[in-house]
Amino acid sequence: MGMTAEPGDKVRLKHADHAGERGIVETIEKGSFVVRVEGTGATLKVVPEDVTNLSLAARKAWQSLPTRRVGRPKGLKFCDRVSVTLRFDRDLWEEFQKKESLGLIEDRTATINQWIREKLAQL
Repeated sequence: MGMTAEPGDKVRLKHADHAGERGIVETIEKGSFVVRVEGTGATLKVVPEDVTNLSLAARKAWQSLPTRRVGRPKGLKFCDRVSVTLRFDRDLWEEFQKKESLGLIEDRTATINQWIREKLAQL
């Protein structure tokens, strides 16, 4: 049984004008998707090749290994880190994610650690 896209799937757009932006499949019509773009709310009609279907990937992973533990196994420590929850302004976070999708930010954790170190050194 092949898995296919469904309305409500979360996708990342690959089309040049919207590359890296995320959206949600609203409807599927004759081999194309109508996607509502996050942030702007605009709708686009795209072919399946112009999106990475994140929900479909998750469904496939779940079907192949439903009991697999997620995350890093306990006991693996490459360095001493703590998880922290932060709240960012939506526009700031969307800009960060856009730069990340363009490849300008390669490692989210390392980049933020570096920025905080630089600011702390200035104090």
